[in-house]
Amino acid sequence: MANDKRRARRDRHDSVVEIFGADGRLEGTGRLADFSESGVSFSSEETFPKGEKVKARLRLLHKGVLDVSGEVVWVRGEGKRRQYGVKFDTVQKVYPTGEKSAWE
Repeated sequence: MANDKRRARRDRHDSVVEIFGADGRLEGTGRLADFSESGVSFSSEETFPKGEKVKARLRLLHKGVLDVSGEVVWVRGEGKRRQYGVKFDTVQKVYPTGEKSAWE
């Protein structure tokens, strides 16, 4: 088995992620691939350099909404669409409909 350095279980998810810059402006959207308590991976046509600080809103069907901030720790692919990995600095749970946390 491959050497997996992940510290938290990842859950696959296919939904939209909104990515904001440090100034709070929407910089782009992407397609969520998976998430955990410590990070997220997504694909996007936007460019986010490794090391960039980002804020994002994850809309998880049947699980709620998370506002997160973190750092882009890896980038894969070239061309029109790239895959990104973000390690969370903060996670704020948002429940506009009173839903429970994705991890509860």
